[in-house]
Amino acid sequence: MEEDTPIKEILYNVIKEIPEKEIQTLFENGNHSKLIENLFEKTLPRINTISGDINEKLGILSESMSHYILTEMLIPSQRKIVYKDIEFDIIVPELSVLKNRSEDAIIIYFAKSSDIEKIQKKINELQKIQKNTKNIWVVLHNKINLSCKTYLITKNENSFSNLFTDIKKIVVDKKQDRLRIFKT
Repeated sequence: MEEDTPIKEILYNVIKEIPEKEIQTLFENGNHSKLIENLFEKTLPRINTISGDINEKLGILSESMSHYILTEMLIPSQRKIVYKDIEFDIIVPELSVLKNRSEDAIIIYFAKSSDIEKIQKKINELQKIQKNTKNIWVVLHNKINLSCKTYLITKNENSFSNLFTDIKKIVVDKKQDRLRIFKT
C-alpha cells in the first residue's frame, strides 16, 4: 500500500472539511488531542472502505496525521529519511542532530503490522543509529511490550495524541537548555 494514495488523500480531504479557524483555535489552545480525535472519527469510516490490513491502514493514517500536526505545531522534523541504509519514518528535529548529538534526536516509527518479530526487527535496526532506546518511539494499533516508548492509536494513558505533547515538551526543553548555555 502506497502512503501517498487513498489514506493520505482521505485525511487531507477531512482536514479541508474542518474550518481553518477551528483548527487554528485548537492549536493555539494546545488542544491538538481534540483535533486528532476529530480526524480519527471522520477518517476511520472512510479508510475502512479500503481493502487491506487494519494495522497497515492505521499506521499510514497516523504517520500522515503526524506529518500534518508537526507542521502545524511548527515542530522541526524530517520525514522518510534514509541514513546508513536504514529508513526512518520521522526524525525530530533532523538528521544532522541525530548524527552529531543523538541524545537530542527522537526517531518515530509507525508500525504498519501486528507482527511482533517484524516490529522488533525494525526497532533493532533503528538502534544501530539511535543507541538510546528512550529516543525511539513506536506508534502501534495494538499494545505490545517493547523496550522503547510506545503510543497506541486508542484513547488511553499512552494514546497517540500524547506523542505530540511529549515531542513539544522535548523540543521546548532542548531549546531552554541551549539558551541557558549561551547565557552563561
